[in-house]
Amino acid sequence: MELAGIALLVAGALIPGVTKLLDSVAYRNRARGRAVIIRARGGRTRGRGHG
Repeated sequence: MELAGIALLVAGALIPGVTKLLDSVAYRNRARGRAVIIRARGGRTRGRGHG
């Protein structure tokens, strides 16, 4: 039983970090997808230093 308790404690400590990592990856993927769509539509704008 002690081993199960330790395993639950370790899992409980790791789950919030893994969740944040997955949220971060999902956010980056959505942002990358939006950027691809904007570029495909010809919505490029001049960035800093280009004008």
